[in-house]
Amino acid sequence: MIPTDALGSLGVHNPSPIFTVLLVFHVLAGLTCVITGALAILSKKRHGRHPRFGTIYYWSLSIVFVSSTGMAGIRWSHDAHLFVLGAIAFTVASIGYSARRIRWQGWTSIHILGMSVSYIVLLTAFYVDNGPNLPVWKLLPTVAFWIGPSIIGLPLVARAVLRHTHVLADLRDTVRAARTALVVGAAG
Repeated sequence: MIPTDALGSLGVHNPSPIFTVLLVFHVLAGLTCVITGALAILSKKRHGRHPRFGTIYYWSLSIVFVSSTGMAGIRWSHDAHLFVLGAIAFTVASIGYSARRIRWQGWTSIHILGMSVSYIVLLTAFYVDNGPNLPVWKLLPTVAFWIGPSIIGLPLVARAVLRHTHVLADLRDTVRAARTALVVGAAG
């Protein structure tokens, strides 16, 4: 178990046993996300390492989201914003992960955008929650925790999308596939 004084240094005072258990799973899954997300990003985009690390990242992110939902439910007034960030991260990751699994024409841009933006939002949530307690980071203004990951990450995402996709054609194909799915779903 995590010692209570260690939790106090993180801004969690007198945590309930349920909160503590959720936090342990949350931290372990979060670390797994950071590592496997970085490994997926840095791996060659082909069968093997990239999809394996991406899958581990996605399912670890689902644990992060479920645990953050539970912790936010216990401490809503302190953690509501973290729940919103977790919901955004998990939603865009689910879209990106689904694009990779379904592989409709034009799926690549949606996959890169979904998975990459989820990673940026994951890091944003981490820094917003923990930045004030980290050496050096605690010297930065609060706004840095909110926008820092995006300032660094979004240009890298744009580079990846431009390098690995035909973004306009992919988006057009994605809209066409979604429209077809809606028509088929409504007819069936």
